[in-house]
Amino acid sequence: MALANHRGGYFFRHDLLDAGFRDADIAAACRDGRLVRLRHGTYAPAPLVGLMTPEQRHVLIAYSVADRIGPGVALSHHSAVLAHDPTGTFGIDLRTVHLTRLDGRHGRQEAGVQWHVGDLDDADLVEVDGRLVVRAARASFESACLSTTESGLVTVSSMMHAERCTREQLVELGERFSRWPGSRHARLALRLADERCETPGESRSLFMFWREGIPRPDTQVIVTDHGGRQVARTDFAWIPDRHTGEFDGRVKYGRLNPDPRDPGMVLVREKRREDTVRGESVGMSRWTWDDMHPAVRSATAARIERDRQQSRRIYAKNVTHISLAPAPQRANVRRTG
Repeated sequence: MALANHRGGYFFRHDLLDAGFRDADIAAACRDGRLVRLRHGTYAPAPLVGLMTPEQRHVLIAYSVADRIGPGVALSHHSAVLAHDPTGTFGIDLRTVHLTRLDGRHGRQEAGVQWHVGDLDDADLVEVDGRLVVRAARASFESACLSTTESGLVTVSSMMHAERCTREQLVELGERFSRWPGSRHARLALRLADERCETPGESRSLFMFWREGIPRPDTQVIVTDHGGRQVARTDFAWIPDRHTGEFDGRVKYGRLNPDPRDPGMVLVREKRREDTVRGESVGMSRWTWDDMHPAVRSATAARIERDRQQSRRIYAKNVTHISLAPAPQRANVRRTG
């Protein structure tokens, strides 16, 4: 473990040989679960890797590749995005490490590594954990160019929400690199993105609404009682229709549940919260990660749309809607941020 810590979480074959291991010892350690082979000639302690998410493991492998090569490259595209934040992506290809050459030589792909050629200067680079990494704004745009629209939307929303880059920076990059392959998809992802989305699930929800033709809702909406007191904050709201939407992430029912001794309590609290919202004459729809799978996404969207229309019929009848932002205390539902 000390050897792995010296390298930053991994070690090379020659490190193990220098420490007195033989190739047979390395193979035996991999078989009995003490070591994990990350890639050819690169290993890590199994207990360490076992605690990692797939995204964190990708970063560890990317660091090992960059360290083996040495100066002259920077992590870029997906790998750079994950080095900045391994929690804010969805659906990107984790099998390939992306590096951009700084020496102007030709790009290529080999053994799980994609070498890119890019016009990078010092302003495009930052150091993360001692390695050169493309700055967050450019990395996000590069990643979105390689991704689906949904994946790109999640990435740029997450990066903006974490304040690692701004929409203005991304728009400028879209104009600057408008001829890049995939640039059109990246610019579409940026148009759909919302920096107020707090999780990849919320960003995916925006994609679902767009793809399935549901009117775009406001995000991070506060529901107040008639005295102007906050009773809830919801992920989404179709304010004129007096309908709210909640993405229910699995994490609240898992290891981050604030009451792990009684997992059912979180369900009780969520139900009470929903009842409180409905008590203010505001409807609510809920959906989960699995509900946004392409195989069932249309059915989920149809259910949300039925709920929205029902709230419009029941709650919005004879209600006068006014501008919410400048005078939030005069309305039952208002935007935050």
